[in-house]
Amino acid sequence: MTLATFPRVRAERKVAASRAVVAVVTTCFNEAQYIPQTINSVVRQETTAQVFHVVVDDGSTDSSLRVLREFEERYDHLRVLSVTNRGVAAAMNAGLIALPASVEFVVTLAGDDWIEDNFVQECLLALSRDPGADMVVPGMRCVVEDDAGDYTVRGSLVTEMPKVRHPSIRQLWEWEDTYAYGVAMFRREVLVEAGGFNPAAGGDCDWDMWIDLGDRGCRFAYAPNTHFYYVSRPGSGTRTKTQAIWDQHRLHMRRHHKRLTLPGQEFC
Repeated sequence: MTLATFPRVRAERKVAASRAVVAVVTTCFNEAQYIPQTINSVVRQETTAQVFHVVVDDGSTDSSLRVLREFEERYDHLRVLSVTNRGVAAAMNAGLIALPASVEFVVTLAGDDWIEDNFVQECLLALSRDPGADMVVPGMRCVVEDDAGDYTVRGSLVTEMPKVRHPSIRQLWEWEDTYAYGVAMFRREVLVEAGGFNPAAGGDCDWDMWIDLGDRGCRFAYAPNTHFYYVSRPGSGTRTKTQAIWDQHRLHMRRHHKRLTLPGQEFC
């Protein structure tokens, strides 16, 4: 079964934080030293909602899967999937398909990032203030790891938020004014309607999803006082992506969104 085969039925747009069912979907590839912090940040959520956590190990070759299984034995709300390495988008889609039917909201979270203790609750409150919104974009802070494994927190005094609220398709495509969309809480139905994440977009599959949701007329809500920590480390995509990879991802995204008229020089 694929995401596209799920029924496309809009749920009633009401959010009761005390009864909400939220799933955090995490992808993990060779992140044994980081994934405990990610899992523990979900464990620590101070919320009245029911929270599930699905972690998809994307064919790790280090000890990640062993670490994940140990955590799975410890926590009832945690489920671990092990899949053949096909990239973050395919792994994320596997996690989405595996979610219990009761899940209403989905948080996407990388295996080396973590969220604040009030993340889930504040995102639900943002949706309750704007029940017509389809997803919540929280504030974020960047954590930079050097070669020695030491962290430096950027923006420790200022929480980063998108420069443009409710961006147009052009602004989403150009990305210059919409930089802080690394994680979000989505209504599950909008991810299903989009057919999941686009594997051809590689590490930019989240960016590709924002364009898709914007094209579908989805609305953004914002939680400026809620943030997560985004880790930029020596081996991460933010450090290792070359111009050639960037161009390739953009070309795949243009092909994926060929129904749109997007600015730029890429043609297919």
